[in-house]
Amino acid sequence: MGSKAEGPATASPFPEPTAATPPASGTPFQRVTPGPTVPAGHWRWIGRTIDEKSDPLPGVCVHIGPGDCQFNSVRTDDQGRWVIDFPQVDVMYEFHFVKEGYQTVDQTIETKGPGQFEVRLIPKT
Repeated sequence: MGSKAEGPATASPFPEPTAATPPASGTPFQRVTPGPTVPAGHWRWIGRTIDEKSDPLPGVCVHIGPGDCQFNSVRTDDQGRWVIDFPQVDVMYEFHFVKEGYQTVDQTIETKGPGQFEVRLIPKT
């Protein structure tokens, strides 16, 4: 039979995260704009989201695959730009562009190399 724990169970305290806390090793997502150099073994995809007047649309959630936008989903910057680095593998990705008050845009992309595209979001009526 198993041994029985004695006394109250206590958890070790975790340090409070701060703005200076780096992501944990192996963290798959970072909310940091990729640097100017594409990591080895990756292809860079860049894009821009615009509104119905062709003006840049900031704050658009760009997520890939099923599900919804999450805290770690890519967001467009103040110029409507986004950047994602993908492993160099020929794969079909389902992109979803989501912003409150706008119709969601779904776009299938096959990564056979670096690429770029622009997406126009139309306000909901």
